[in-house]
Amino acid sequence: MSDMIEILERELASAVEVKDRGALHRCITLLVESVVGRKEYARGERPVSREIGELRSEVRLIAERMEQGFARMGERFAATDKRFEDLTHHMDKRFESVDKRFEDMNKRFSMLVALNTTFFVVLAAMMTVLRLFG
Repeated sequence: MSDMIEILERELASAVEVKDRGALHRCITLLVESVVGRKEYARGERPVSREIGELRSEVRLIAERMEQGFARMGERFAATDKRFEDLTHHMDKRFESVDKRFEDMNKRFSMLVALNTTFFVVLAAMMTVLRLFG
């Protein structure tokens, strides 16, 4: 950068009449620093925009992965719902069969109680008949 300042200072001094060499040096220094600063800014701007572009693509990639993950979770929930429905249907059938068995057992028990009652009524009647006539 100092080489550029010296070259510009010599060229400008030879091109125009210089009244104050210090002022010329300060003017050229400010000019060169301003130009170099703009170049560095322009160079620095490109990586930032590139980084922003990369960041955007990474965010898009993350969003796509999240959407895929949500889709997979939706499929898993649907499969779980299906399994739950199958399990519920199977349990309903088992409870229906258990209910039927209890109803059958209840009928048998009712028939047994009726048979025992009939037996004891007949037995009591026979004992009464035997006592009266026997």
